Amino acid sequence: MGPKEVIELGKKNSVVIVDLKFMDLPGLWQHYSVPFHELKEESFEEGFGFDASSIRGWQPIHASDMLLIPDPNTAKIDPFIQPTTLSLICNIVDPITHERYSRDPRYVAEKSEAYMKSTKIADIAYFGPEAEFFILDDIRFDQNQHAGYYFLDSDEGFWNTGREEKPNLGYKPRYKEGYFPAPPTDSLQNLRSEMVMELERLGLRVEAHHHEVATAGQAEIDLRYAPLVEMGDNLMWFKYVIKNVARRNKKTATFMPKPIFGDNGSGMHVHCSLWKANKPLFAGDKYGGLSELALNFIAGVIRHAASVCAFTNPTTNSYRRLVPGFEAP
Repeated sequence: MGPKEVIELGKKNSVVIVDLKFMDLPGLWQHYSVPFHELKEESFEEGFGFDASSIRGWQPIHASDMLLIPDPNTAKIDPFIQPTTLSLICNIVDPITHERYSRDPRYVAEKSEAYMKSTKIADIAYFGPEAEFFILDDIRFDQNQHAGYYFLDSDEGFWNTGREEKPNLGYKPRYKEGYFPAPPTDSLQNLRSEMVMELERLGLRVEAHHHEVATAGQAEIDLRYAPLVEMGDNLMWFKYVIKNVARRNKKTATFMPKPIFGDNGSGMHVHCSLWKANKPLFAGDKYGGLSELALNFIAGVIRHAASVCAFTNPTTNSYRRLVPGFEAP
Protein backbone atom coordinates (compact mmCIF):
# COMPACT_ATOMS: atom_id res chain seq x y z
CA MET A 1 0.00 0.00 0.00
CA GLY A 2 1.33 3.43 -0.93
CA PRO A 3 0.58 6.91 0.49
CA LYS A 4 -2.19 7.55 -2.04
CA GLU A 5 -3.92 4.28 -1.13
CA VAL A 6 -3.66 5.09 2.58
CA ILE A 7 -5.42 8.41 2.08
CA GLU A 8 -8.09 6.70 -0.03
CA LEU A 9 -8.53 4.13 2.76
CA GLY A 10 -9.08 6.96 5.21
CA LYS A 11 -11.66 8.66 3.02
CA LYS A 12 -13.48 5.38 2.36
CA ASN A 13 -13.80 4.74 6.10
CA SER A 14 -14.69 8.36 7.01
CA VAL A 15 -11.55 8.65 9.15
CA VAL A 16 -11.41 11.69 11.43
CA ILE A 17 -8.12 11.14 13.30
CA VAL A 18 -4.74 9.65 12.35
CA ASP A 19 -2.87 7.93 15.18
CA LEU A 20 0.92 7.78 14.79
CA LYS A 21 2.40 4.85 16.72
CA PHE A 22 6.06 4.03 17.40
CA MET A 23 8.02 1.82 19.77
CA ASP A 24 10.25 3.25 22.50
CA LEU A 25 13.54 1.74 23.68
CA PRO A 26 11.99 -0.48 26.42
CA GLY A 27 9.55 -1.88 23.84
CA LEU A 28 6.27 -0.06 24.55
CA TRP A 29 4.11 1.66 21.98
CA GLN A 30 3.96 5.45 22.19
CA HIS A 31 1.65 7.57 20.04
CA TYR A 32 0.23 10.93 19.17
CA SER A 33 -2.61 11.92 16.89
CA VAL A 34 -3.37 14.47 14.18
CA PRO A 35 -6.58 15.33 12.30
CA PHE A 36 -6.99 13.35 9.09
CA HIS A 37 -6.77 16.52 6.99
CA GLU A 38 -3.14 16.88 8.17
CA LEU A 39 -2.16 13.61 6.45
CA LYS A 40 -0.92 14.36 2.93
CA GLU A 41 1.03 12.22 0.46
CA GLU A 42 4.14 14.23 1.29
CA SER A 43 3.67 13.38 4.99
CA PHE A 44 5.11 9.96 4.23
CA GLU A 45 8.42 11.65 3.32
CA GLU A 46 8.40 14.83 5.40
CA GLY A 47 6.95 13.24 8.54
CA PHE A 48 5.62 14.75 11.74
CA GLY A 49 7.80 16.42 14.37
CA PHE A 50 7.89 15.36 18.03
CA ASP A 51 9.93 15.79 21.21
CA ALA A 52 12.23 12.75 21.49
CA SER A 53 13.78 13.95 24.77
CA SER A 54 10.57 12.92 26.56
CA ILE A 55 10.96 9.31 25.35
CA ARG A 56 12.94 7.09 27.71
CA GLY A 57 16.52 6.47 26.57
CA TRP A 58 16.36 8.70 23.52
CA GLN A 59 17.47 12.28 22.87
CA PRO A 60 18.92 14.91 25.25
CA ILE A 61 16.76 18.00 25.67
CA HIS A 62 19.06 20.23 23.58
CA ALA A 63 18.64 17.87 20.58
CA SER A 64 15.08 16.80 21.14
CA ASP A 65 13.49 17.32 17.73
CA MET A 66 12.92 14.16 15.69
CA LEU A 67 10.51 13.11 12.95
CA LEU A 68 7.93 10.33 12.74
CA ILE A 69 7.74 8.94 9.20
CA PRO A 70 4.60 6.83 8.72
CA ASP A 71 5.00 3.46 7.01
CA PRO A 72 2.06 3.25 4.57
CA ASN A 73 2.15 -0.56 4.63
CA THR A 74 1.06 -0.52 8.29
CA ALA A 75 -2.23 1.34 7.82
CA LYS A 76 -5.13 -0.10 9.83
CA ILE A 77 -8.39 1.22 11.24
CA ASP A 78 -7.96 1.25 15.02
CA PRO A 79 -10.72 -0.89 16.58
CA PHE A 80 -10.71 0.85 19.96
CA ILE A 81 -10.41 4.60 19.42
CA GLN A 82 -13.30 6.96 18.69
CA PRO A 83 -13.98 8.81 16.45
CA THR A 84 -12.89 6.63 13.51
CA THR A 85 -9.11 6.56 13.61
CA LEU A 86 -6.49 5.45 11.09
CA SER A 87 -3.41 3.92 12.72
CA LEU A 88 0.07 4.13 11.18
CA ILE A 89 3.28 2.66 12.59
CA CYS A 90 6.16 5.11 12.16
CA ASN A 91 9.91 5.08 11.69
CA ILE A 92 12.08 7.62 13.52
CA VAL A 93 14.44 9.87 11.54
CA ASP A 94 16.73 12.83 12.17
CA PRO A 95 15.01 16.06 11.03
CA ILE A 96 18.20 17.46 9.48
CA THR A 97 19.96 14.48 7.89
CA HIS A 98 16.82 12.35 7.46
CA GLU A 99 18.89 9.37 8.56
CA ARG A 100 17.16 6.60 10.51
CA TYR A 101 17.48 6.76 14.30
CA SER A 102 19.81 4.13 15.76
CA ARG A 103 17.69 3.70 18.92
CA ASP A 104 14.47 2.97 17.06
CA PRO A 105 13.79 -0.76 17.71
CA ARG A 106 12.06 -1.09 14.33
CA TYR A 107 15.22 0.15 12.61
CA VAL A 108 17.32 -2.33 14.61
CA ALA A 109 15.06 -5.13 13.34
CA GLU A 110 15.32 -3.88 9.75
CA LYS A 111 19.13 -3.78 9.98
CA SER A 112 19.16 -7.30 11.40
CA GLU A 113 17.17 -8.61 8.44
CA ALA A 114 19.43 -6.75 6.02
CA TYR A 115 22.56 -8.16 7.67
CA MET A 116 21.23 -11.71 7.45
CA LYS A 117 20.60 -11.30 3.73
CA SER A 118 24.06 -9.79 3.22
CA THR A 119 25.69 -12.92 4.67
CA LYS A 120 23.97 -15.06 1.99
CA ILE A 121 23.17 -17.62 4.70
CA ALA A 122 19.42 -17.24 4.20
CA ASP A 123 16.89 -15.20 2.26
CA ILE A 124 14.36 -14.95 5.06
CA ALA A 125 13.98 -15.73 8.76
CA TYR A 126 10.58 -16.54 10.19
CA PHE A 127 9.60 -16.06 13.83
CA GLY A 128 6.51 -17.48 15.53
CA PRO A 129 6.06 -16.32 19.15
CA GLU A 130 3.70 -17.94 21.64
CA ALA A 131 2.92 -15.11 24.04
CA GLU A 132 1.42 -15.94 27.44
CA PHE A 133 -0.37 -13.47 29.69
CA PHE A 134 -2.70 -13.20 32.68
CA ILE A 135 -6.22 -11.75 32.61
CA LEU A 136 -6.95 -10.33 36.06
CA ASP A 137 -10.05 -8.88 37.73
CA ASP A 138 -8.39 -6.68 40.35
CA ILE A 139 -4.96 -5.05 40.54
CA ARG A 140 -3.86 -2.72 43.31
CA PHE A 141 -0.40 -1.63 44.40
CA ASP A 142 1.26 1.18 46.31
CA GLN A 143 4.68 2.26 47.54
CA ASN A 144 5.00 5.25 49.85
CA GLN A 145 6.74 6.52 52.97
CA HIS A 146 5.08 4.10 55.37
CA ALA A 147 3.80 1.14 53.33
CA GLY A 148 4.33 -0.96 50.26
CA TYR A 149 2.17 -3.71 48.80
CA TYR A 150 0.68 -5.28 45.72
CA PHE A 151 -2.60 -7.15 45.37
CA LEU A 152 -3.66 -9.19 42.34
CA ASP A 153 -6.91 -11.13 42.10
CA SER A 154 -8.83 -13.22 39.61
CA ASP A 155 -12.33 -14.61 39.93
CA GLU A 156 -11.01 -17.99 38.83
CA GLY A 157 -7.97 -17.93 41.17
CA PHE A 158 -7.84 -21.14 43.20
CA TRP A 159 -7.40 -19.12 46.41
CA ASN A 160 -11.00 -17.92 45.93
CA THR A 161 -12.66 -21.32 46.41
CA GLY A 162 -13.92 -20.25 49.84
CA ARG A 163 -14.74 -16.63 49.02
CA GLU A 164 -18.34 -15.53 49.35
CA GLU A 165 -19.40 -14.40 45.89
CA LYS A 166 -23.20 -14.72 46.25
CA PRO A 167 -22.87 -17.43 45.06
CA ASN A 168 -19.34 -18.79 44.68
CA LEU A 169 -19.71 -20.70 41.44
CA GLY A 170 -16.77 -23.08 41.94
CA TYR A 171 -14.72 -24.52 39.08
CA LYS A 172 -11.51 -22.73 40.02
CA PRO A 173 -8.43 -24.20 38.26
CA ARG A 174 -5.95 -25.62 40.77
CA TYR A 175 -2.35 -24.38 40.85
CA LYS A 176 -0.41 -25.69 37.83
CA GLU A 177 -3.58 -27.41 36.50
CA GLY A 178 -5.00 -24.69 34.28
CA TYR A 179 -3.83 -26.24 31.00
CA PHE A 180 -6.71 -27.12 28.64
CA PRO A 181 -9.72 -27.60 30.98
CA ALA A 182 -13.05 -27.06 29.22
CA PRO A 183 -15.55 -24.44 30.40
CA PRO A 184 -16.81 -23.67 32.98
CA THR A 185 -13.35 -24.25 34.54
CA ASP A 186 -11.94 -22.28 31.64
CA SER A 187 -13.96 -19.17 32.37
CA LEU A 188 -12.18 -17.01 29.78
CA GLN A 189 -12.99 -18.90 26.57
CA ASN A 190 -15.38 -16.24 25.28
CA LEU A 191 -13.05 -13.37 26.14
CA ARG A 192 -10.09 -14.99 24.37
CA SER A 193 -12.29 -15.63 21.33
CA GLU A 194 -13.23 -11.94 21.34
CA MET A 195 -9.52 -11.09 21.35
CA VAL A 196 -8.88 -13.48 18.45
CA MET A 197 -11.71 -11.95 16.42
CA GLU A 198 -10.27 -8.45 16.86
CA LEU A 199 -6.79 -9.68 15.86
CA GLU A 200 -8.10 -11.34 12.72
CA ARG A 201 -10.16 -8.28 11.76
CA LEU A 202 -6.86 -6.37 11.83
CA GLY A 203 -5.32 -8.90 9.43
CA LEU A 204 -3.29 -10.88 11.96
CA ARG A 205 -3.54 -14.63 11.47
CA VAL A 206 -4.16 -16.58 14.69
CA GLU A 207 -3.41 -20.30 14.89
CA ALA A 208 -4.87 -21.20 18.31
CA HIS A 209 -5.87 -19.96 21.75
CA HIS A 210 -6.26 -21.73 25.09
CA HIS A 211 -6.03 -21.46 28.87
CA GLU A 212 -2.48 -21.85 30.15
CA VAL A 213 -1.03 -23.83 33.08
CA ALA A 214 -1.47 -21.32 35.90
CA THR A 215 -4.64 -20.55 37.79
CA ALA A 216 -5.95 -16.96 37.89
CA GLY A 217 -6.62 -16.45 34.20
CA GLN A 218 -3.39 -17.35 32.44
CA ALA A 219 -3.90 -17.49 28.68
CA GLU A 220 -2.07 -18.01 25.40
CA ILE A 221 -2.92 -16.88 21.88
CA ASP A 222 -0.60 -18.02 19.08
CA LEU A 223 0.10 -15.94 15.97
CA ARG A 224 1.12 -17.35 12.60
CA TYR A 225 4.85 -16.96 11.93
CA ALA A 226 6.16 -14.01 9.90
CA PRO A 227 9.47 -12.26 9.05
CA LEU A 228 11.13 -10.25 11.82
CA VAL A 229 9.91 -6.69 11.17
CA GLU A 230 6.41 -7.83 10.24
CA MET A 231 6.21 -10.03 13.33
CA GLY A 232 7.48 -7.17 15.49
CA ASP A 233 4.64 -4.98 14.23
CA ASN A 234 2.17 -7.85 14.66
CA LEU A 235 3.26 -8.49 18.22
CA MET A 236 2.80 -4.83 19.14
CA TRP A 237 -0.72 -4.99 17.71
CA PHE A 238 -1.21 -8.26 19.59
CA LYS A 239 -0.42 -6.70 22.97
CA TYR A 240 -2.47 -3.62 22.13
CA VAL A 241 -5.52 -5.74 21.28
CA ILE A 242 -5.18 -8.07 24.28
CA LYS A 243 -4.94 -5.17 26.75
CA ASN A 244 -7.74 -3.14 25.19
CA VAL A 245 -10.20 -6.03 24.84
CA ALA A 246 -9.52 -6.96 28.48
CA ARG A 247 -10.09 -3.34 29.52
CA ARG A 248 -13.31 -3.23 27.48
CA ASN A 249 -14.51 -6.16 29.60
CA LYS A 250 -13.46 -4.46 32.87
CA LYS A 251 -10.43 -6.71 33.30
CA THR A 252 -6.68 -6.13 33.08
CA ALA A 253 -4.28 -8.15 30.94
CA THR A 254 -0.62 -8.28 31.94
CA PHE A 255 2.42 -9.75 30.21
CA MET A 256 4.41 -9.52 33.47
CA PRO A 257 6.63 -12.63 33.65
CA LYS A 258 5.79 -13.78 37.18
CA PRO A 259 2.79 -12.02 38.77
CA ILE A 260 1.69 -15.04 40.89
CA PHE A 261 4.03 -16.75 43.38
CA GLY A 262 3.99 -20.54 43.41
CA ASP A 263 2.49 -21.01 39.95
CA ASN A 264 3.74 -20.83 36.38
CA GLY A 265 4.80 -17.48 35.01
CA SER A 266 4.22 -16.14 31.51
CA GLY A 267 6.83 -16.74 28.84
CA MET A 268 7.09 -16.19 25.12
CA HIS A 269 9.00 -18.98 23.47
CA VAL A 270 9.68 -18.32 19.82
CA HIS A 271 9.78 -20.72 16.87
CA CYS A 272 12.59 -19.75 14.47
CA SER A 273 13.41 -20.95 10.96
CA LEU A 274 15.73 -19.90 8.12
CA TRP A 275 14.80 -20.31 4.47
CA LYS A 276 16.70 -19.97 1.18
CA ALA A 277 15.20 -20.43 -2.28
CA ASN A 278 11.99 -21.62 -0.57
CA LYS A 279 13.84 -24.42 1.23
CA PRO A 280 13.93 -24.78 5.06
CA LEU A 281 17.58 -24.62 6.13
CA PHE A 282 17.00 -26.10 9.59
CA ALA A 283 15.70 -29.42 8.21
CA GLY A 284 18.31 -32.14 7.70
CA ASP A 285 19.61 -35.60 8.52
CA LYS A 286 21.40 -34.83 11.79
CA TYR A 287 20.11 -35.30 15.34
CA GLY A 288 16.34 -34.89 15.58
CA GLY A 289 15.97 -34.41 11.84
CA LEU A 290 17.91 -31.16 11.99
CA SER A 291 20.64 -29.75 9.77
CA GLU A 292 24.17 -28.82 10.81
CA LEU A 293 23.10 -25.17 10.57
CA ALA A 294 20.20 -25.77 12.96
CA LEU A 295 22.46 -27.50 15.49
CA ASN A 296 24.90 -24.59 15.27
CA PHE A 297 22.00 -22.18 15.77
CA ILE A 298 20.96 -24.04 18.94
CA ALA A 299 24.56 -24.08 20.17
CA GLY A 300 24.83 -20.35 19.59
CA VAL A 301 21.69 -19.66 21.62
CA ILE A 302 23.03 -21.79 24.49
CA ARG A 303 26.52 -20.29 24.26
CA HIS A 304 25.23 -16.72 24.38
CA ALA A 305 22.23 -17.31 26.68
CA ALA A 306 23.55 -15.06 29.45
CA SER A 307 23.95 -12.13 27.06
CA VAL A 308 20.63 -12.79 25.33
CA CYS A 309 18.93 -12.52 28.74
CA ALA A 310 19.54 -8.77 28.63
CA PHE A 311 16.83 -8.66 25.96
CA THR A 312 14.66 -11.69 26.77
CA ASN A 313 14.60 -11.20 30.55
CA PRO A 314 15.09 -7.46 31.08
CA THR A 315 13.43 -6.94 34.49
CA THR A 316 14.00 -8.20 38.02
CA ASN A 317 10.60 -9.91 37.84
CA SER A 318 11.88 -11.89 34.83
CA TYR A 319 14.26 -13.78 37.11
CA ARG A 320 11.51 -14.72 39.55
CA ARG A 321 10.18 -16.80 36.67
CA LEU A 322 13.51 -18.50 35.86
CA VAL A 323 13.37 -21.13 38.62
CA PRO A 324 13.16 -24.95 38.41
CA GLY A 325 9.78 -26.68 38.29
CA PHE A 326 7.80 -24.06 36.38
CA GLU A 327 8.64 -24.78 32.72
CA ALA A 328 11.08 -21.88 32.62
CA PRO A 329 13.17 -21.49 30.64
